Amino acid sequence: MLCPIFKERCFTLVGRNDPCPCGSGKKYKKCHGKNALGDITTIVSEEIDRIVEGFVKETFHSANYHELEKRNHLWQNTLHHAFTDKLLDTIAMETYIYIDHPELWQNYINKQITKQMRQQVKDILQSWLQPVFMLARVDSQSPEVIAITDIVTNKSYVMNGTPAKTFSGKWLFGIFMPDARKGENGLTATSSVVFLPNEKDNIVEALRLKLQNGYVDSMDLYKTFLDGTVEEHSKANEETTTPSQEVKDEVAVTNETVTEISPFTKEVLEFVNKYVKEYKLNADEFLDSLTSFLENTAIKAKKAETVAAGAVLAGQASSLISEGGLTKVKDVAAYFEVSASSISKYRDQVSEFLTK
Repeated sequence: MLCPIFKERCFTLVGRNDPCPCGSGKKYKKCHGKNALGDITTIVSEEIDRIVEGFVKETFHSANYHELEKRNHLWQNTLHHAFTDKLLDTIAMETYIYIDHPELWQNYINKQITKQMRQQVKDILQSWLQPVFMLARVDSQSPEVIAITDIVTNKSYVMNGTPAKTFSGKWLFGIFMPDARKGENGLTATSSVVFLPNEKDNIVEALRLKLQNGYVDSMDLYKTFLDGTVEEHSKANEETTTPSQEVKDEVAVTNETVTEISPFTKEVLEFVNKYVKEYKLNADEFLDSLTSFLENTAIKAKKAETVAAGAVLAGQASSLISEGGLTKVKDVAAYFEVSASSISKYRDQVSEFLTK
């Protein structure tokens, strides 16, 4: 192993209260060890993201894809009055993986656990072996944390918040997994989790009763959302209006705008927001477009700063970020503390997305 400071071989670990090897005279925890915990947290999160991204590639075969295609068709035909097409695709796939065919997920995760050296990663993966349906009340929310209570078991949990906005919905429903990164009561919400507006109490009560009685049929649980749309469509016929899209939007504000915002996406947006605010730039339209780009593009980058730097250059070039910021590639790269050569790829990707 090479020491990061001296670039020479070393065989002992530096204690947090030991003198820092850099020679500053400070304790290691006050000097180069200051960011060690943050670095480890980032490494763990990146490894978890890599494992999740590899699931479909390593697990799915042609038979699985064929079965999923038929499943998607069935779910679209049955539930299109309640959910958007994109959300239905996500729900159909995640219920297939986590609930109806859990052996696919469990076999993959168990295999990954045996490969891991870091105990933190093993602990997170171990807790992810049993995804469950949950109906939860939203107790509080901020850009960092959403506090919820499972209304069937009355247990309280916390999960990642959203960087851009909070939601008026009082209830959450979908598939969740424990997550040790948020502490003993931490949760990870899957991409198909939905918010329910306050006025959908009839749906909430029906879901609560089904979960309390041990319902495990995924389709049956999601059919509960049709109860609300039937009532809405009846009113629509009386009033000679067609609120079908409004119904879809009200019944479930999707996790596409909540937990599909991954930690990496959130980090990119925060870096860009910081830059925009620091230089007092107008970039509201660009930030919306960037969020859409990040949610719909498979990005393979180790550092969020690299993507943020490329995005800023693309936004400025397209005039979606107002004038007044850094204009040279090397200066933007220096601001985000990344190499100039590493950001061109992401600048080009964002630029191409913006022109569509």
